[in-house]
Amino acid sequence: MSITDLIRIIKNLISIGTICEIDATRALAKVNILDRETDFFPVLSISSSFKRKFTPIRIGEQVLVLCPNGNADFGIIIPSIFNKDSLEPNGSNENIEIAEYEDGTIISYDTKTKELKIDASDKITIICKSINVKCDSAKIDAKSVEVKADTTIVDSPSIDLGKGGKGVVTGECICALTGAPHHDFSSNTMSKK
Repeated sequence: MSITDLIRIIKNLISIGTICEIDATRALAKVNILDRETDFFPVLSISSSFKRKFTPIRIGEQVLVLCPNGNADFGIIIPSIFNKDSLEPNGSNENIEIAEYEDGTIISYDTKTKELKIDASDKITIICKSINVKCDSAKIDAKSVEVKADTTIVDSPSIDLGKGGKGVVTGECICALTGAPHHDFSSNTMSKK
């Protein structure tokens, strides 16, 4: 092996380039490296029997290309590198992990304030068999809230619907006139007195 061949192999081992073509359905991409276009190389991802994760790569993204044995005909793409055209998300610091999507949705966790924040640009959908939320306090601030269920149970010693209203009359309340429980009460909304 000549010195020229050895230098070429070493140079091909690790390169920085820009994505110029993608095949997102197979997680493959071509990279422009110093005006030389590679073949389709696989994009490094998490793929195992435990977990599979897919993050679409974009044309113009700056990446690292590893070519085993210095063979430029085969390589692996490692995404991606922050640069002047793709800066770190706003608010990035030593305490915050941030995932920012191209539509503006942001998921972040701050280890200093211990706050996990999801700032979605549109809707959030959770599909599961059951869900449990346990916390010291909870607040929903919305223009409207819709709950659909066959049965709704609220286990609380008191319920305040706001508006400065009075207590609600139930079938357990005694009528001041008859001395008997009220007979005109809801049949599908139940509450203790």
